[in-house]
Amino acid sequence: MPRFGPRFGPRFVPQFARTIPGFIIVVAVALSLLLSAVMYAIVAAVYDRTVHEDAHNVAALVARQTFASMYQIMSRGWTRAELESYLASTRSAFAGTPYTLQIYRAPVVAREYGAIAQPPIDPVVAGVLRSGQAQEGGSAAGARYVYPLLARNRCMGCHSDARPGQALGAIDVRQNLVPLLSRARRNFLRTLAWLAPLPIAAALLVALLLSRRLRGALGDLRSRIDDVNRVSDLERLQQPTSGAGFADIDAIVGEVGKLAGRLHGFAVDKGLLELEISLLERFVITSEMVRDWREHVRQLLLDINQVIDVYVLFSVFKVDDELHDLEVFWRCPPTPQAREEFEQALRARLDEEEGGCFGDCGAGLGVRHHVADVSAPTLPVGREDIDMHTKALVVDTPKIGGIAGIGVQVGIHHDPTRSLITESILSTLLNVVGSVKAISKYTRDLEFYATRDPLTQIFNQRIFWELLDYEILRAERHEQRFALLIVDLDNFKHVNDTHGHTVGDRLLQAIAPAVHAVLRKGDIFARYGGDEFAIVLPQIDGAMPYEAAQRVLGAIAGVALEAADGSPVRSTASIGLALYPDHATRAKDLFLFADNMMYKAKAQGKNRMTLPSADDVVETFRQIGEQSALIVRAVDERWLEPHFQPIADARSGAIVAHEVLSRIRLPDGRLLGADQFIEIAERAGVIHRLDAITMEKAFDLARRSGYDGTLFINISPRALVPGEFFQTVRRLTRAHGIDPGRIVFELTERDTVQNLALLESFARHLRLEGFRLAIDDFGSGFSSFSYLKRLPVDIIKIEGEFVADMLADSRSLAIVRSVAALAADFGIRTVAEFVESAEVLEAARTLGIDLLQGYHIGRPGPALGHVKGALKHVR
Repeated sequence: MPRFGPRFGPRFVPQFARTIPGFIIVVAVALSLLLSAVMYAIVAAVYDRTVHEDAHNVAALVARQTFASMYQIMSRGWTRAELESYLASTRSAFAGTPYTLQIYRAPVVAREYGAIAQPPIDPVVAGVLRSGQAQEGGSAAGARYVYPLLARNRCMGCHSDARPGQALGAIDVRQNLVPLLSRARRNFLRTLAWLAPLPIAAALLVALLLSRRLRGALGDLRSRIDDVNRVSDLERLQQPTSGAGFADIDAIVGEVGKLAGRLHGFAVDKGLLELEISLLERFVITSEMVRDWREHVRQLLLDINQVIDVYVLFSVFKVDDELHDLEVFWRCPPTPQAREEFEQALRARLDEEEGGCFGDCGAGLGVRHHVADVSAPTLPVGREDIDMHTKALVVDTPKIGGIAGIGVQVGIHHDPTRSLITESILSTLLNVVGSVKAISKYTRDLEFYATRDPLTQIFNQRIFWELLDYEILRAERHEQRFALLIVDLDNFKHVNDTHGHTVGDRLLQAIAPAVHAVLRKGDIFARYGGDEFAIVLPQIDGAMPYEAAQRVLGAIAGVALEAADGSPVRSTASIGLALYPDHATRAKDLFLFADNMMYKAKAQGKNRMTLPSADDVVETFRQIGEQSALIVRAVDERWLEPHFQPIADARSGAIVAHEVLSRIRLPDGRLLGADQFIEIAERAGVIHRLDAITMEKAFDLARRSGYDGTLFINISPRALVPGEFFQTVRRLTRAHGIDPGRIVFELTERDTVQNLALLESFARHLRLEGFRLAIDDFGSGFSSFSYLKRLPVDIIKIEGEFVADMLADSRSLAIVRSVAALAADFGIRTVAEFVESAEVLEAARTLGIDLLQGYHIGRPGPALGHVKGALKHVR
């Protein structure tokens, strides 16, 4: 719409002109005025031009006739008195007319015979005297013609100073046209004033006839529209009406009838719309709803009954492989017979709709009945009264399937409008119950597998270290002792090689509950990795650790499986033991003691437990001291060597980034991995120097090799002193010409738990400096969602264990899929770690993961390859 359009919109049009007859009259008046104005302008212009042309012709004629008369007199010779008399008579002849005539004497004649009484010579006359050419002129008010008096040969006798053809004077004839033009315009206006009302009168007559014909048809339509107060009244608009006599108007009335018919097909009453609005409000899933969802559904049932007579709502959800939840919400207290008959009818209905998948689940069907209004009278519902609507739901992530239903009196839902409302109620019920179930299951699974080993269902290595740290703090605070057992199965590799990894996995799954059964309730039992387990025994005294170790050895030895060939599959174990605070006060040192003792037990013949002797304690402390000294020396002498593992774009397969991994190259050529020295460097207080040297060498290699991709850099939380860290990294990036946008700093999720406040400050500084932040091992800790909410995370690297197991374990697949979907909603890019096969790569790509990292993509190495493909940066 034009800028000033609203100002001259319909509200500024008179009410009269908004009707069809009024519009015709207004248009007729406007056209009459416009045509009159146009005609007047055209006629006036033509008349003015014609009058001016005639005036010029008359002036020229008068000038020539005057010259002819003068020439006749002058040729006989005349005196000055005769000249004056002629001029006077000429002026008197034009007195009282619109014409004026003036004769001018040229300077050549005035010098010879003297000047006469005449007006000053204006430029027009002077021009004619010079050129000897007649000239027309004038204005809108009049016409003018200046005619030269040219000397002839006969004139030379009297005018010796002149030459033939020279202007001896000029005749100036003027005509005043104002009276003539004014009179003509007045006459024309009088004529138009008589003609202009004729079109207006004709328009009034047409408008009157049109108004009478429209009033009947439109008045009837208006009255029927005014009578519409509910959906059923729309039928009246579909009835035929008397014609207006105009095809266009009759067509409009007919279309209104068709519109009423369509509206009647899907319109709902006000009460139903209010119920729809209240249902929409319930689609917002809040923490209160998750906590009190049953109360929410009870209130929903009461609200529904204000519009539709509904006696029951129910939901059946498959929350596990063999477990179904049936929640039944009654409007009024049902009789025991009504409950039983309803459950029978429901099973029959589910059997019919789901092909028997829900019907044969009585043993795994947990039924709960709820009543919305306990104060209401008992509801008598028989089998013949039950009429159910159902709707199915399948949630892929996490995998949940279910059916929600609504029970109404027979025949109610056959009404199309009521059926529509029933569908809305079912959708709301599915949303509420399904979302609550999905959120609960996803949270439970995520929390469980963040702490549990997927194969054996006991604690995993990550939670073991956290629990061990917690136990050290608790024991120190209460001045108590505890024991750490490291359990390693004997000859487990032989079991895998002989009977296959499937049998080996079954053996681990059988050993885990057997060992758990002989431990105390408060003992900590974790799978450390492979065939190695760790056990923490809190609050020990005397021979308790030794006795517990013997029970564990007996439990493992008592587990026996049968292989496919019928041969028994057994295993024994070697156990190392260390005591807090007798042998160590730090978690890693304590683990080192127990691990050394486990290897000592194997060396002594296996299937036994070994306690550290005094010599073992001395030797272990010597190893710890030597390791610390070695790492400090490695940092001082810059033995650090960055290695680079490629990261590929999931869609194109191009290598778009590399992760920088710290390694230490010893003088003898041996290479130490980060797991062998990072914690020692943190304990020795040189971790910040270690990170700085690794970055410096990585940046230098990137500059020298012309690398233009993205670098992922692992940093220790203990190095996150914002002032020192950013001063160092700013200096390194500038010195090597590295764009901060190409640097992504990685922190593992479990490390950030104890440094969240510091991490928030660190993340803010990252953004200000242009760097980016990635959370590594996402899903391995307890605070995944907290990080996404509180930190400006750019990239999350999904815990590799979930990625590696997702093809064999549906729970791992569900977690990876959920994390990928969640990251997409947050606008965060994802990296799948541990991509070690083409099948895992394809699965990750299917789940929508952005980047891939693992041995199938490429192993870490000291060389930094160029980024291949069109994509140069991780955006």
